[in-house]
Amino acid sequence: MSNRVLWLLAGCLSIASAASLSDADAQALLRQSDLRRNGWSSYVGRVKITDYESGKADEEHLYQVSQKGPDKTHVEFLSPREKGSFLLMLGDDMWVYLPDTSRPVRITPLERLTGDASNGDVARTNYAYDYDATYLRREKCGDTECDVLELTAKRKASTYHKIVYWLRVADAQPVKAEFYLTSGKHIKSATFDEYRPVAGTTRLVRMTLYDQIRKQSHSVLEFSAFQPRELPDKLFHQGRLDRF
Repeated sequence: MSNRVLWLLAGCLSIASAASLSDADAQALLRQSDLRRNGWSSYVGRVKITDYESGKADEEHLYQVSQKGPDKTHVEFLSPREKGSFLLMLGDDMWVYLPDTSRPVRITPLERLTGDASNGDVARTNYAYDYDATYLRREKCGDTECDVLELTAKRKASTYHKIVYWLRVADAQPVKAEFYLTSGKHIKSATFDEYRPVAGTTRLVRMTLYDQIRKQSHSVLEFSAFQPRELPDKLFHQGRLDRF
């Protein structure tokens, strides 16, 4: 058999493989990718966000994130100027507690937390809970073969209306993403830069968010000290202001 025929057969098999994947359970791929970001059903960890303007570091913020299941998140602000502030997410609702106010302030996941990071970029990281996935295509992202999904918001509290999501074919590890508003405007992009073994699993430890409106702006999120932990429900009870 000639080399040309072998090449054609290999190409046909590759196309057939990609086509069959387009009929597979895209939502299952999305759930698999979430394990690289969340890892466990209940956990605690820290997120450091460094904001950059025109290539220079501008501000740095530190948070402790406690998450239980896909719909309960408690974010403690640790930076000196923000001490005493907390963010609480329960299902489709989100509030921020400030030390100088007696009542929590209702907020949305899309509102800015700091730099190019929205509240939801830290508190709502379980995409399979918030989005319906559709398979688009298979393509190279740099040197990495990726499956490309389109995620459409299925909850009112989803941070973005649509996400185009590149996952490594080998293991559904997130590679990059593009985020869109209801208007169709491309507002933000992300690269998932580094993964490491953490407590028996492989977790994302560094990602970068790029502002598509202010091109000179980006934020680097670094994840550390993440570990599985059973968390009490009272931590996520909206009425317990005394816990702060």
